[in-house]
Amino acid sequence: MASRRTFLLAGGIAAAGLGYSYHRGLRYPRLSLEPHALDTSFKHQGAAFELADLIPIKSTATKSNTAASLRAFTPTPELRIQAGRVDLEVEVNNVLSGAQLQVKTNANTEVHEDVDGINRRLLIRSKSDDEIILSWEHDLDHGFDFAIIGDTGGGTELDWCLQRAAELGARFLLHLGDFNYSDGEYDRAIQQFHDAPLPCYISIGNHDFNDSGLVYHKFRTELGPLNSHFTIAGTRFINIDTAADFFPAQAGLRGNLLQRLAKSPHAPENTVMFSHSPLRDPRPNDDHEVGGINEVAWLLSMAKALNTTDFLCGHVHHSAELDISGLRQWTAGEGLGHEDLIHQQPVAQLLMGRVQPGQAVSYQWQDLSMPWSLHTSPTHKFKLLRDQRQRQWDWFSNTQLQKSTT
Repeated sequence: MASRRTFLLAGGIAAAGLGYSYHRGLRYPRLSLEPHALDTSFKHQGAAFELADLIPIKSTATKSNTAASLRAFTPTPELRIQAGRVDLEVEVNNVLSGAQLQVKTNANTEVHEDVDGINRRLLIRSKSDDEIILSWEHDLDHGFDFAIIGDTGGGTELDWCLQRAAELGARFLLHLGDFNYSDGEYDRAIQQFHDAPLPCYISIGNHDFNDSGLVYHKFRTELGPLNSHFTIAGTRFINIDTAADFFPAQAGLRGNLLQRLAKSPHAPENTVMFSHSPLRDPRPNDDHEVGGINEVAWLLSMAKALNTTDFLCGHVHHSAELDISGLRQWTAGEGLGHEDLIHQQPVAQLLMGRVQPGQAVSYQWQDLSMPWSLHTSPTHKFKLLRDQRQRQWDWFSNTQLQKSTT
């Protein structure tokens, strides 16, 4: 009898575990549970912080050791502080250039802001227990340009892509993931994004998620959540995680976000999804794409439910346009400028988008124009050798086919 009860108990525990895993979501490779949502509140020097579209990040050597350091992951961050009677330092990274600080509080609180590019340093002197609400008013509602690129690695190529996006007049960059190809690139890329000439909203790539072990914790603690969204000038941008396959496809934080947005009664004029992996590999006879069970079908159904017009992705290190049942897939994965080396001329591209109220989002390819001296990624050597071998195999296969037909 005891063994039967033990067996039933073990079976019940196993069933509960499977049910929990099914609801929360499994990721692979490498097999793991979907992470929990990031905290939206914390305490610092006796003050309570409530965050909207912000995450707390680690202070670096160049920052004050006493400051609360935050990073915005959309153009519309908001910070609520219940401070009491205290002096606070707050540093906020990734704020839109030209955005104006808005302060809602009583007359007994003073807030001073220093601006350094995309970084803001706030000195707050609170003399009462009232709540302080801080946000930044932007000028994007009349229209703006934005840049799209992925697969840059974390070396000099990323430096150039950030600079090139700013040169082309982008107000922000959508980075489509894979900034981590070799040792040290993850940490270097984080610093590059923190010091960039324009805000960067980043999708997590497969190399940023799993690289000889799960490494996505760095992304969540220094760059932002794996899924997010914002709406500007009538266009909704949805950042979705395709860094590793989901099971089931609709589970986890991504599934919760998309299903919640699909139920919203107030749909914007345009919806754009951006992510790392393509729903369909644009190259003939290749399948470097989202590969989870029923995952592409589910994502396409959600894109339709959300009236999505465009899906922006990288992963395949090429530039391409593809129609998938009415959904325009734009693949912009030439951040390493690898095609320049293949063709021995500057042919790599990045994608520029333009948002104008009342109109569909428009896109235009622009030359990446990366200087030869900046092609320094060790990934190039591997890719060049692989592509050379592929061309040799294609030549051999074509030669054998011609012989067999003559």
